[in-house]
Amino acid sequence: MSGDGKRRIITVVEDEQQLRDMLNQVLTLEGFTLEITKNGQEVISLLEKTPTTPRVMLLDLVMPVLDGWGVVRWLVEHPDIKANTKLVLMSANERLKMASDIERDAELEKPFGIDRLLAILTPLASQ
Repeated sequence: MSGDGKRRIITVVEDEQQLRDMLNQVLTLEGFTLEITKNGQEVISLLEKTPTTPRVMLLDLVMPVLDGWGVVRWLVEHPDIKANTKLVLMSANERLKMASDIERDAELEKPFGIDRLLAILTPLASQ
């Protein structure tokens, strides 16, 4: 568990409405607290407002406005926020291979199932 005995917030950064809706429904039913954004610029605005919140970020790599690589660059420039963030990259296999240089805590290859999602998130959210 995190220092205060609560699970980390799950921050979803995903441009596909259908996947955001599914993640919202499944993770809410599992008892997670969520923040949902649809692109990198939205998540950066959120992070700037709540920089010390411990979170697990489910980060899509390919999005309009600002992609996952842009978010990762921003996190590297803000080590205080990065220190509170567990990073899970989400994308198709070939994109994940292209992102092999990105430091991450886990990855989810799209498409993924609920069991795989929960197997990755549950331990990360408790750290």
